[in-house]
Amino acid sequence: MNRLIFLAALGFCFPANADGLRDPMRPPLAQSHATVPREPIPVLSAVLTFAGERTAIFNGRLVRSGSVVGAYTIDSVLADGIRYRHANQWHELHLTHAVTTFKKPTAETPLALSGVSR
Repeated sequence: MNRLIFLAALGFCFPANADGLRDPMRPPLAQSHATVPREPIPVLSAVLTFAGERTAIFNGRLVRSGSVVGAYTIDSVLADGIRYRHANQWHELHLTHAVTTFKKPTAETPLALSGVSR
């Protein structure tokens, strides 16, 4: 009798582990919980021209033609965007705002000591 009480008490101490059991008649679970790593959406922040060479800020990095950023290969930097290759496809990404060009200031006539130009 004591053994029976001991076995019953022991059964209450260790609950059944049904988590590992699966009903063989139930269809398999969908693998929808698997996480697929996603690449960030490409972002073009700026297009810059210095000394006749165009560069761009793409995904937070300064790039030029031939640059590689992650899985993106920059083909060319355009006046208002870039052309790149990703997943064996060509894409173009353009700035969403108007392009502002900065010109080098022209040489000004120096002011005379009196503050009046000649």
